[in-house]
Amino acid sequence: MASGPSKQDLEMYWQSSRQYFDELAAYYKQADPEYYRTNMQPFYDNPMGNASTGGKTGSSGAAKLLVVIVIFFFILGIGGVAAYFVISKYSTDETESIDKPDKEDRKSDQKDKVVTKEKDDTKTSKNDDSDKDDNSSLSSDDHFIIGSKKIGEKDYDKAEYHLKQVKPGTQYYEQSKQLLESLKFLRKYDK
Repeated sequence: MASGPSKQDLEMYWQSSRQYFDELAAYYKQADPEYYRTNMQPFYDNPMGNASTGGKTGSSGAAKLLVVIVIFFFILGIGGVAAYFVISKYSTDETESIDKPDKEDRKSDQKDKVVTKEKDDTKTSKNDDSDKDDNSSLSSDDHFIIGSKKIGEKDYDKAEYHLKQVKPGTQYYEQSKQLLESLKFLRKYDK
């Protein structure tokens, strides 16, 4: 007959109060070694398993669940790393093709610029006076948008004019000042 707590009590102590279980184990290891070997030693031999199996070896449900969870996260991690490399490769390929146009595209762009500059030269002399007259009815936001557009068209003189028309305290004032600073470098290096 067992001289100590029942197996159910020992299980409860093992799960809820490990310190008390350890104190009981130390006591019964000295006082009743047979009781300790049959009832308490299985808890220490297989801490993940259920000690009520009578000390039988084998993996418990908790250990199997832990292994399945670890494998799941390992596979999930590998999939995430693979997805990252696939996405980064495609995004790099796409930006390289945008950044490096073909030589034929450059030649055709240069020819188009020459043709459009010739046409623009005839138009600009007519439009310069009317452009400044129309600007009196534009808001600061409109001036900022037009100035930004002119920078994209590489018409830096008109861009500077429109960006200087943006009034302090408006929504785009700070941005227009930054663009005006950038114009200095654009004029210098865009030749």
